[in-house]
Amino acid sequence: MVMALVTVGLCHFFPNAATSPESGLVLWLPDEIEGCWSEERELSDAEKKILPPDTTKVSRSYMEKSLPDDIARYRALSATLILAGADKRSLHKPEICLVGQGWTITKSEPVKLETKGGKLEVMHLHLARQVQAENDEPVSQRAHYVYWWVARDKSTPHSNKRLLISAYNNIFKNINDRWGYPSVMVMTDERYGEAGHKESIERAYSFIKEHAPSFQKSLGAVDRPDAKEPVQLGNPDDWQ
Repeated sequence: MVMALVTVGLCHFFPNAATSPESGLVLWLPDEIEGCWSEERELSDAEKKILPPDTTKVSRSYMEKSLPDDIARYRALSATLILAGADKRSLHKPEICLVGQGWTITKSEPVKLETKGGKLEVMHLHLARQVQAENDEPVSQRAHYVYWWVARDKSTPHSNKRLLISAYNNIFKNINDRWGYPSVMVMTDERYGEAGHKESIERAYSFIKEHAPSFQKSLGAVDRPDAKEPVQLGNPDDWQ
């Protein structure tokens, strides 16, 4: 009874804030990176069904110019920026989707990286799965998925910390953060054994160190005319 009364009181004195249109992301990724060309990745049919219409996404796959097309596409580094809308379903823990796609998370670790714009902590998921080859033989695949959460002026790799920051800002600052969610995924080239495993990790980290300051404002990113415009969230006069 006491908990119920406290909850009602908090809801009365601290009403839920409107989602702020400001974000900590510049929705832009480079067309090319050193030694690679890229393709824009559109929303899949599954993503269109899951994500609310006010979610904004930018995604590119980077393929190495020196490799045959099929190998380059398999080894491609995929970078994605997702900006939440007013609906909190826009963002969810990636572990849920990855497991649903058949991946097993063999290791999860926070990692501190030194980017051109300063220190950044990210979450690194080590992935593995079995797939059927053309000859029906099982083939082992490994990949690395690195992600983190970005608010207007800070970031964190921890989902629980993101919720705490959101709750604090909502209750005490009347701000409902519009979170962003950068991620990088790269497949391991199993032809090179353990060396290929380490090489794929380094490719993911190198991309983040080099390019995160160009899309994360707390690392120095600034708005640019060729960035994607975020989906608008209702009447701007309503925002706190």
